[in-house]
Amino acid sequence: MTTADLTRLIFKRLKKFRFIILAAGLIVALLLYFYAKRTPVTFTSRATVFPLTSSPENTGSSNALSVLLGTDSKNFSDDASINIVELAQSRTTREAVAATVVPSMGNKTIAALLVEDINNHLSWMEDKVQPPPAQEQLIVWGGRVLQGGLTASINKNNMLVLTYTGRSENLVKVISYEFIYKISNFYIDLKREKAMRDYQFAEYKVDSLKRVLNAKDYQLIAIDKRTLFTNTSKLEFKVPVENLITEKQMVNSQYVQAVANRENAAYKLQKATPLIKVLDKPEPPYDSQTKSATMYGVLGFFLGSFLIAGLAIAGIILKFIRQEANKAIFGSSSKTTTTTATVS
Repeated sequence: MTTADLTRLIFKRLKKFRFIILAAGLIVALLLYFYAKRTPVTFTSRATVFPLTSSPENTGSSNALSVLLGTDSKNFSDDASINIVELAQSRTTREAVAATVVPSMGNKTIAALLVEDINNHLSWMEDKVQPPPAQEQLIVWGGRVLQGGLTASINKNNMLVLTYTGRSENLVKVISYEFIYKISNFYIDLKREKAMRDYQFAEYKVDSLKRVLNAKDYQLIAIDKRTLFTNTSKLEFKVPVENLITEKQMVNSQYVQAVANRENAAYKLQKATPLIKVLDKPEPPYDSQTKSATMYGVLGFFLGSFLIAGLAIAGIILKFIRQEANKAIFGSSSKTTTTTATVS
């Protein structure tokens, strides 16, 4: 069988099954067309946030951003060693958002609203979502759904970029703001907690050193009372007093430093402020994405047609390959010529 014979046989076979090929193409085209029509439209919000800091160690703006956002070799801040991207994508943050009650939407949690949103915008191949019976399980399920729609990254300007993709514009807006709110509050609470712990430690240190100073005073008074009618110039009385006075001076210097640390901690506690500010708010219009039904229909027609046409001529092509392999291995023979004539 020559290539001309192969071409002629393929043409005859395609002509014989042309109606089946066209029907298969139309069926697949209709299936993909209705699939694209039933695919819900998705909306993607985008928010850019940056940190606010007034700490003296972060004087440069670029340095402050890299420090606070965790993109530099340093940590997110001097108070914590957590990356803001990891926080945004963490299960704790996602489930906290899923458990948030939205008063403007019937006082329902975001997890319950996600169930309604998915059921109201089902695609062709999706089944209705049955919400878990327990509230805790519903929150966990909502956290998993939020994970699929959320992305967090650091852009070239060291700013946090949050995007969320959902099927409802209103719900996308609510969820985007809740993510920003939860992340911001986490760092506000973190800074305040750190400042409070520093203040409590400094306060405890001052009280402890004050008790030590009082104890040294009591010891000196006690020695003075025991030596009313004795010669205090002797070493057995002079050395203990000098040692106590030296120790008291050392403790007193520590006490002064502790008081200064307490005042510094109190100042930091008073000036604890939010760390995150929204630059680009996640407001409409959002980037919408949908599947083109026409393009899917055309693609389905060609796909179905090529698939059935390939199946129709597969036997001829396999026989041609087998004959060519035999010819290459064993050489041409009269049997090959006879077989070609028979096939024709």
